[in-house]
Amino acid sequence: MRLIVCLVIICVSLAVAAAPQDSFRLAVFGDSLAAGHGLPESDAFYTRLQEALTVKGYHVLVYNASKTGETAQGGVERLDSLLESQPDAVLLELGVNDAIQGRPLIDIRANLQFIITTLKENQIPVMLIGMEAPPTRPKAYRRNFFKMYRELASKNNLVLYPFFMDGIFRLQPGSPLPTSDKVLGDGVHPNADGVRLMTQNILPSVEKFLKKNQLR
Repeated sequence: MRLIVCLVIICVSLAVAAAPQDSFRLAVFGDSLAAGHGLPESDAFYTRLQEALTVKGYHVLVYNASKTGETAQGGVERLDSLLESQPDAVLLELGVNDAIQGRPLIDIRANLQFIITTLKENQIPVMLIGMEAPPTRPKAYRRNFFKMYRELASKNNLVLYPFFMDGIFRLQPGSPLPTSDKVLGDGVHPNADGVRLMTQNILPSVEKFLKKNQLR
């Protein structure tokens, strides 16, 4: 059994390293949750997603365009850099750092919409990944923040994955972050096991997005 597992890992690693020239480029444009904060690159979300899609037979190069501490406003400011990297498709995971800072929802929404509109104008398909606002924010703010992603997805006809940390923890209003064995010592960022679970959970939505846009 160990030999079989090792062979699978080796095959996936070789496939990632030697992606065919006709592979499409999938950028993960997000914050520290997507960038693999506190983890080696081999355990980061974009690496695990690359492995999962390669096993599924996709000719894809998943690459990191995320940045620790990034906000939706920061994403707007980095759009030119993202476009210069020539992605064929983008997973957009931004907004929670804005919520942590207490920025107005109207501004967060406007910045996310600007990113979506710009990508679509450049014929780059977008999948939206939602988050929940921290439990320290007012109840109405948290409710409307979570709803914002669904409304943006509906308005722009996007595939939506509602909560990136689904299966890791749920946030309860007025309560501290719940304990989880799927996060690092900071209690916030996913550990290697957490990233594996996140990848497993989001994979069907990513496949739906890729099939919708005829990316294989």
